[in-house]
Amino acid sequence: MTSLAEHERFETKRLILRKVEMSDAQDILEYASDVNFAKNAGFKIVEDLEAMKLDIVNFFMKNRLTIYGIVEKTTQKLIGSIDLRVRGEGADFGWSIHPDYWGRGLMPEAVSCLRDFAFNQLKLQVLTASHFVGNRQSGRVMEKIGMKKLGQIYDDYAGESLLADYYALMREEYLNQV
Repeated sequence: MTSLAEHERFETKRLILRKVEMSDAQDILEYASDVNFAKNAGFKIVEDLEAMKLDIVNFFMKNRLTIYGIVEKTTQKLIGSIDLRVRGEGADFGWSIHPDYWGRGLMPEAVSCLRDFAFNQLKLQVLTASHFVGNRQSGRVMEKIGMKKLGQIYDDYAGESLLADYYALMREEYLNQV
């Protein structure tokens, strides 16, 4: 876990992954208030700035060790978030991105960065992720970074259990891909 604390920032070709701050509230509100985004991400819609600030405190700052904001380098705008929840010798991925940035290959870029960190620095043995059956874009991200679909599970969506596709990538598989 100290490795997570020591890596507060990552950079890729087009992105900066960094800790979420209160000053990001307006950027997050832009996509967290979008019905399409909330449906795919499994979040409740956030409708005002004060509620967003409260969410930053209660979610992003509470989980500061494992959650990174995704910032587009050219605009310096926070456009999403990604988390790597380490548990034992593995970790679960989760991510979300502003709908205006869907389909540009940004999420595979961000996820690949943390995937590499997880296997190369943290020496984890397995990475897992799931997406609601209706959110095929997340499944494509998982496939692009080498994850394989293992089956389906029920996952929480704003307090409701919905069917989700479940993916994993083992360290050995990752090392064979590189």
